[in-house]
Amino acid sequence: MIQITPEVAEICGIHSGDGYLRGGDKRWEFDISGNVEEKDYYDFHVKPLFEKAFGIKVDCRHFPCRNTYGFVIRDKEIIKFIHELGFPYGNKSTTIRIPDEILNSRNIEIKRKFLRGLFDTDGCVHFKKRDQKEKYNNFKKTHHYYPTISFVTVSKKLNEDLVKLLMELGFENFGNYQYISKKPNESKRYQLVIYGVDYLNKFFEEIGSENPVKLSRFLLWKKQGYCPTNSTYLERTEMLKSLDN
Repeated sequence: MIQITPEVAEICGIHSGDGYLRGGDKRWEFDISGNVEEKDYYDFHVKPLFEKAFGIKVDCRHFPCRNTYGFVIRDKEIIKFIHELGFPYGNKSTTIRIPDEILNSRNIEIKRKFLRGLFDTDGCVHFKKRDQKEKYNNFKKTHHYYPTISFVTVSKKLNEDLVKLLMELGFENFGNYQYISKKPNESKRYQLVIYGVDYLNKFFEEIGSENPVKLSRFLLWKKQGYCPTNSTYLERTEMLKSLDN
């Protein structure tokens, strides 16, 4: 029987961000895929994580029809296990939430690993400049230096669960916002934003990241005090190399 371990909790976080379940009929699939820029994340972390947690062989590939990179698992036992944790078959966007076994766990590593999986797939770390009209020095007005970590979802339940999780993990300086789209067919969005240098350092020390695309933003900020907002992963990699020389 599959147990909730920190590795499985991280997989649940990854699924919450980049996953899709099909089951209950002739087609059984556990689909995990993300941006093609994140190929290294899938090849060197997500793939071995799934293989270790479930004792299976995973083959990553490019999906041209949607231009994503990842893999599909067709093991019924694994799919049923993920479904029984509370993850629905089909579209999960508006109904997804953190499984009770994770949210109510006494093992802090299980909670941290879920948050890391969600961050690495669906979270963002950004760095902002200060308003030109305010009394900040020139560096703060011209460089993207002030950090924020954000999670956006259209699931009210996931938003509520994340508020509870962040508080339990010691992240208290965050904003919780709601956005109603002007487009009639778009769902209300919920955004949690963690602010400031202290919480950024706490997040990467205690939660961490295995996604090189996101980690490179933090590392570049750490080395030079700012991170250009529109830079690509390749550009950030080159910047980091030049700073090491």
